[in-house]
Amino acid sequence: MKKSNTKVYLVGCGIGDPELLTIKAYKIIQSVDIVLYDHLISKEIMALMPKQTKKVFVGKQKGFHSMNQEAINDLITKYASQGLTVARLKSGDPFVFGRGAEELQSLLQEGIETEVVPGISSAISAPLMADIPITARGYASGFTVVSAHLKGNSVNLDWVDLMQKKNHTIVVLMGLSRVSQIVEEAKRLGVSGQKPCAIIANASRKNQQVIITTLNKLEEEAKTAERPAILVFGDVVNFTRSVGFLAHER
Repeated sequence: MKKSNTKVYLVGCGIGDPELLTIKAYKIIQSVDIVLYDHLISKEIMALMPKQTKKVFVGKQKGFHSMNQEAINDLITKYASQGLTVARLKSGDPFVFGRGAEELQSLLQEGIETEVVPGISSAISAPLMADIPITARGYASGFTVVSAHLKGNSVNLDWVDLMQKKNHTIVVLMGLSRVSQIVEEAKRLGVSGQKPCAIIANASRKNQQVIITTLNKLEEEAKTAERPAILVFGDVVNFTRSVGFLAHER
């Protein structure tokens, strides 16, 4: 990796535990001139960076948007145009509801060399950290990953009917603040109130929180959940307990 050449890396940083970084991601954040990060990047991962590396916060979170996506795109371009190597750190995987595709498109339009580095997405790894298999024979033969949050702060409920599909798991990203709407739509469609579901917050981190519940109780339980969090719907939620293993407690 030649630091004399301008290049931007869109780096997937996984779900927070630094030991879950890929070797490539680790090498990149150790060697670039500047990193752009947001509130989802854990303190433990930030601590891996050399002191001389410039660190720029570009936080975007619900209720507090310090910088919109277009401004972030412009900032990445600005630093790259100065001849610097830049790492844009992305939680999870850059291309799983992380707007990495938008950043890549913007950079390529500017003629800036860019490399996307895969990361472990919470869509698959967060359930694992809670002892919930996304698929398991007799419980789920497939899964769907959706975002409940769309551009313009609108809600996405087009997937809720999948709750009625047998042997299927649904993983919902950015859905905690939309729980009341999800529950309302599910009940409107006739989904059983006993539908197993889970909330997994801060997966892999010291403050990980796992709440096992049902559709009927989801809205109330969501009030105590921390962020960031994912939702899981399906019989796999109860798999670990059903086979006699000790699941994570709330």
